[in-house]
Amino acid sequence: MLCEKCQKETASVHVTKIVNGQKTESHLCQNCAKEFGEFGLNFGLNIDLPNLFASLFDSSPFGGKPARPKQCPTCSLTLDDFQKLNQFGCSDCYETFRDEIEPLLRRLHGSNHHEGKFPVQGYATLGLERQIRLLREKLQQVITLENYEEAARIRDQIRALERQSHGEGK
Repeated sequence: MLCEKCQKETASVHVTKIVNGQKTESHLCQNCAKEFGEFGLNFGLNIDLPNLFASLFDSSPFGGKPARPKQCPTCSLTLDDFQKLNQFGCSDCYETFRDEIEPLLRRLHGSNHHEGKFPVQGYATLGLERQIRLLREKLQQVITLENYEEAARIRDQIRALERQSHGEGK
């Protein structure tokens, strides 16, 4: 992607701003980002941030040869490969690169776990069916323990939920 300002160099600084619910994105090269100054990236220091971060990951903590990149033990995919392909090679990659992808997931989705969704239509019905299923499982456990008073109470709850479920369907 080319810099939005000079249209010559590759954009290496990507800034997303949200002001009053309006989202704007800017993609600039390093030189234009320094000139722009709005992002506060310089802080009065002359630091080459991309190279600084790259140098932290490219060498071993004791100097010398660069450290071997992290690799999935199952499919041999590296983090660089993931960044180029934008997809993992296997399900083990999620565990292997967990520390690296959690911030990405939080940034993209606002969370690092999926909570799922119910369809708008039928939401109440699905919730009732799930409640009934759980109560039936609990009923079986209570009957096994020969707690018949509790079993009768749970049976009545199931019947009430079933009536409610059939009433919504009509």
